[in-house]
Amino acid sequence: MKKQVIYLATTALLTLGLAACSSGKQEQAKTSSSQKTSQVKKASHKKAEQKSSSSQSAKKQAETKNQQASVWDQSKTQQLTTFMTNWGYTMQQSYQAYSPQNPGKFRGITIPTGVYPNGLAPLAINEPANKQTAAWSNDGTGPKNTYNIVASYVYHNDLGAIDVYAYLFAFYNGKPVALVTNQTEANTEGTTVFKETANPDVKAAFAQIAAGKGIPAKYASPKQKVEANTKMTTDLALRVFWSAKKAEDANWGLDNVTRLYFHDVSNHHVYDNDTINAVFPANTYMVGQSIAGANDIAFQLIGNNKAKVYYLPGSFMMSADGDPNDIVNNAMSHPQEVEILNVDTATLDGLKAKLNQQ
Repeated sequence: MKKQVIYLATTALLTLGLAACSSGKQEQAKTSSSQKTSQVKKASHKKAEQKSSSSQSAKKQAETKNQQASVWDQSKTQQLTTFMTNWGYTMQQSYQAYSPQNPGKFRGITIPTGVYPNGLAPLAINEPANKQTAAWSNDGTGPKNTYNIVASYVYHNDLGAIDVYAYLFAFYNGKPVALVTNQTEANTEGTTVFKETANPDVKAAFAQIAAGKGIPAKYASPKQKVEANTKMTTDLALRVFWSAKKAEDANWGLDNVTRLYFHDVSNHHVYDNDTINAVFPANTYMVGQSIAGANDIAFQLIGNNKAKVYYLPGSFMMSADGDPNDIVNNAMSHPQEVEILNVDTATLDGLKAKLNQQ
């Protein structure tokens, strides 16, 4: 009887133990399965986050690239060339565009490639020793702290090396910068020294074009040449007068002007004097000073920005011992062909202030 009780008790304990063990294993399996599911979910979520982050990064890079690519393009290059042509005309200068595919020369230096770090005369800013990195860029983008050049222009004076300028238009860390040089001699550093232009029109035009706002209205249209049939205006007459006086004496200036008058003298006697026989041809105008020691200017427009100029001595300059007709006839027989200059606003206003002044 005791053996049966012990056997039954032992059997019961074993059954309970097996049940507990089975339950524990089930719990462990359940926990393990739950952990695996959680890990899978976490891994999947992390992968999704990484994919999203990668996608956002790629999108951001693409947007940045698109933004950089929009800094400069061929259309803006054409606009800048139009500006340089029209602005140069107002400065009596003619600029030629150059690129790595079509390089030019500036005092023996190839523009623009000659100012690269490995060029004949690398770029320096303000001082010969302040060397800078420069490279050509079709879209204005490029390495940091580098002058990424998008356009270059050179002006050559037909008379020689005087008044020769080279311009580099570049982006430096995303900012448009217009650089200019008229360096005449080599330096000990072997560099080409440029500086940011002080000309407000050039600076403003490059910034405006770079910003996608087009050419400044003042320079958007080609400047009209003065032809033989161009309508005469006070401004044009004063330009011819200024050009003629500068051609006569390069040092002549506003300080030499007292008062001026302007008349259409076509078919009029050269002087209001019955003893003077000479008569002006048709389409002749005069700007004079009516003072001793100064020639008056009579002229006709002959086209292509030129005028035929007669330098006429003022009536007070007539020699009492000479024949006035001989003096006048000599002046009328030897006209000078003069290039009509563009006169800056300040000078033109100064001349206007002297006009018809009593």
